[in-house]
Amino acid sequence: MTDPQKQFMIRLLNEPAPSGYEGPVQAIWKNEVSKFCKDIKKDVHGNLTATLNPGKPKSALIVGHSDEVGLIAKFINNEGFIYVNMIGGVDPAILGSQRVRIITKKGIVHGVVGKTSVHLDITLYTERKPPRMHEIWVDIGAKNKKDAEKYVSVGDPIIFGNDFQQMTGDTATARCWDNRVGVFVVAEVLRNLQRVKKLNHTVYGVSSVQEETSLWGARGPAYALKPTLGIAIDVMPCTDSPGILKERFGDTKVGNGPVITRGVRTNNTISDELISVAKRKKIPYQVDVDSGYTSTDADPISQVRAGIPTSVISLATRYLHSSVETLSLKDVENAIQLLTQYIILGKLEV
Repeated sequence: MTDPQKQFMIRLLNEPAPSGYEGPVQAIWKNEVSKFCKDIKKDVHGNLTATLNPGKPKSALIVGHSDEVGLIAKFINNEGFIYVNMIGGVDPAILGSQRVRIITKKGIVHGVVGKTSVHLDITLYTERKPPRMHEIWVDIGAKNKKDAEKYVSVGDPIIFGNDFQQMTGDTATARCWDNRVGVFVVAEVLRNLQRVKKLNHTVYGVSSVQEETSLWGARGPAYALKPTLGIAIDVMPCTDSPGILKERFGDTKVGNGPVITRGVRTNNTISDELISVAKRKKIPYQVDVDSGYTSTDADPISQVRAGIPTSVISLATRYLHSSVETLSLKDVENAIQLLTQYIILGKLEV
């Protein structure tokens, strides 16, 4: 990964953009991809589609989703504390003591998720229960409701967690690898493919919206474009950290290569060819299974029109939907290489 490519990835990761508010990230993605792919269209919901090598008999739609999980301001009480609801799947138990950024029409407002001090918590030595979402509040330092409403309105989205940070070796953490890494991979695959002198297929690169809230954003581009097949690039919760039962959840590790899904919903012809390409090009890979749904953009794509065959390439990631999602940058590079080679070498026959 070159330094300009890494800086592009970091810009994607650091930009706040929960589901329904993806515009700023989409602008970053479009600005970069337009440097090597001029045909980029935006649909009514905000999905972006970059088309490479149009007009070929067979086509691949590759998609990552641009949104992240977050919170949304739901109620401001008389004391100026802001109560929230979730955007996407958020565990209330991880929110206490988090710093947050509230995205308002006037700009970012900083706050914290309040948590009763240990000195005052009367449940400390009794049976404690995880908080429920309606018990979570955000403190922006306002004096009262009127003061808070100068800065924040009901309906303003909120993100929690930190920006990109390199760790040891090739590991790195960020609040939203899920799924800025997917749109980054899509962009870099398009960058690679535009250099290919004789590309046999049309490629649609999609940066989709609102995957975290019911998996529906990618449905529109898939319906409109009618590709031969679709491949979703996403993250998956790996099982290499303490306390996870491999007998139940499988065996996937950070740093062991991109994860290819095989199973019920995914098309096994595509998955087997991805595995064949990985072996041929000596790209490390792992395998996971689906039992009828993938919980990625592949699901809505598979259902449009008479059905579109799909597969999934995932990045093994620790601590999903938290403020410290962690993965391997080498896995990211290998995912880009795998998908690039699959499109160059594959016949797109299913």
